[in-house]
Amino acid sequence: MLRFFRRIRQSLLTQNKFSKYLLYAIGEVLLVVFGILIALQVDNWNNEKARADKEIKILTEIRRNLAVNVNQFSAEIAHQDSIAQGIDVIMYQIKNNIPYHDSLGPKYAAIAWTEEFNVANSAFQTLNTLGFDLISSDSLREGIIQLFNLRYVRFSDVVAKVSSTEHIQLNSMYVKHIEYDEQGNGIVNDFEKLANDRAFTNMLSNRRIWKKDIVNEYKELIEESLELAEMIERELSRRE
Repeated sequence: MLRFFRRIRQSLLTQNKFSKYLLYAIGEVLLVVFGILIALQVDNWNNEKARADKEIKILTEIRRNLAVNVNQFSAEIAHQDSIAQGIDVIMYQIKNNIPYHDSLGPKYAAIAWTEEFNVANSAFQTLNTLGFDLISSDSLREGIIQLFNLRYVRFSDVVAKVSSTEHIQLNSMYVKHIEYDEQGNGIVNDFEKLANDRAFTNMLSNRRIWKKDIVNEYKELIEESLELAEMIERELSRRE
């Protein structure tokens, strides 16, 4: 192709057709510029497509993380509700001076279990590395950051601090009143002393309130996680 254009230029110059050569030269420059512009546009299209594909992939992964979190939070609600109900049973037993029975062993043991907040956030960590600007929708980007970087983190910090504080108190209470059998069930050493220990009964009341607070927080996080998942679903559907 280049040889073909070179021949044309040489032919025009040898024939002293300068004006035609000039027009030809201008046309050749315009053709080269046009070719460069097309190449740049194609490159931009390719880059934009690669970026869009990457955004769709990360949004899909975030949606999966949210589904895992909703399932985990739901399971944790059932778990914490069960412990709260066990506390109610023990408080009723103490209040009504009902003798200790082996069936209460698991309930006494469960009271001392400290809480952990576990969340699936691998996709958010990847997005954090790639840059939040990858998410083209402002509202969706803000929603992702709000849930993963604020709500989840804030609740995790609260759970960690409360669990750390209560762990010390629970240990001192349990060393004083309760031992564990081989199955890990709590056995009351002296029920009368335990029932008359106001610090222990106050601890039970505080634990019950804390368990209810955890359940309510998990319910709110489930609602917020589902709302974000719906936003992502609408965005992915729009891209199809």
